[in-house]
Amino acid sequence: MDVIIIQRIFPKYRKDVFDELHNKIDFVLLHSKNNTAIKQVKADYAKQISSIQYSTKETHCFLNAFNYILKNRPKVIIHEFSMGILSLIPTYYLSSFLGIKFILWGHGYDRIKGFCPQRSLLDKIRLLLLKKADAVILYGKEAKVLISEYILSEKLFVAYNCLNTAKLNAIRDRLECEGLENVKKRIGFTHEYNLIFIGRILESKQPQKLIDVYKHLKSNNDISLCIHFVGNGDCLSELKETVKTNSLEKDIIFHGDIYDETASGELLYCSNLMVMPGYVGLAVNHALNFDCPVVTWQKGINGPFHSPEIEYLIDQETGYFVQEQTIEAMSLIVSNYLFRKDIQLKMKKNIRKIIETTLSINNFITGFKDAIEHVLENNRRCLT
Repeated sequence: MDVIIIQRIFPKYRKDVFDELHNKIDFVLLHSKNNTAIKQVKADYAKQISSIQYSTKETHCFLNAFNYILKNRPKVIIHEFSMGILSLIPTYYLSSFLGIKFILWGHGYDRIKGFCPQRSLLDKIRLLLLKKADAVILYGKEAKVLISEYILSEKLFVAYNCLNTAKLNAIRDRLECEGLENVKKRIGFTHEYNLIFIGRILESKQPQKLIDVYKHLKSNNDISLCIHFVGNGDCLSELKETVKTNSLEKDIIFHGDIYDETASGELLYCSNLMVMPGYVGLAVNHALNFDCPVVTWQKGINGPFHSPEIEYLIDQETGYFVQEQTIEAMSLIVSNYLFRKDIQLKMKKNIRKIIETTLSINNFITGFKDAIEHVLENNRRCLT
């Protein structure tokens, strides 16, 4: 046993990526399971371990990986870097005692509160772990730049959080061969313009604002427009009630959870824009894989506090940051894009480029391989 990866849960959106990673690196994934809206899966290389939930927050848990580590004595442990996992620090000390190289993997810091070890006790602990870890794998370059102010950058690696781009691009290419209008007809898209919201329908993602954008666009333009909501969540019933009350069922469609990559890919491919007013995460990657630019509000003092994947949204190149957090400002951005074919073609080229150069699954795998080789090489030097 060379490598163990420890994660709080094993989400479906990560399985294809882990499958490809396992083809290159022989590892065992240790994970727990909890009740959450995120679909969780199994794999031959994954082993479910027991855990204790110590609060109502789903990220607060204690993972019991100790027996497995003691029995198998891997060379490297890669652990999810979340301060809510109380077993993180004991697992580090066990690894240190056994001579196992320890790699942290995650955001690196709290993206809502920022990173300030001078004032925050939690950040002091984060920084201590960052210093003690043999290597750190981060989701993006922004985190690497920030953390390199505190620790040596040579042990910081980036594995861009991604989806299985090889698989998704193959689906996209098949759809492109079929032709956009043919695909739209086959899946029942009857409107000329289509906006999509994909992901968990939570208050932090502000799905209601997209309905407000729809109303504003319809009141100011003679436009055939449809909004597609894909996903489930706490705000879904309220959203459906709004649609029913305003008799918008023909123009606002709820598709529910869709876990089939081809089905979700078809919806994204046939949509002009993915519009996510609030918090945005891995949905950015999903949209870009199907040539669908992304629109969201620029982070302000009160948010939205986007995940690291927001790095891939380059304003006016792969989507838009709406600076002013108003329905009018977002509607103007959307309408300008919908009516400009030249901008659409330019964005498609930009999106294809970032998929090939940055968001490829090969870059994700390289980030892991480089971090593992780094800690094992340092180990060999110490032994000689």
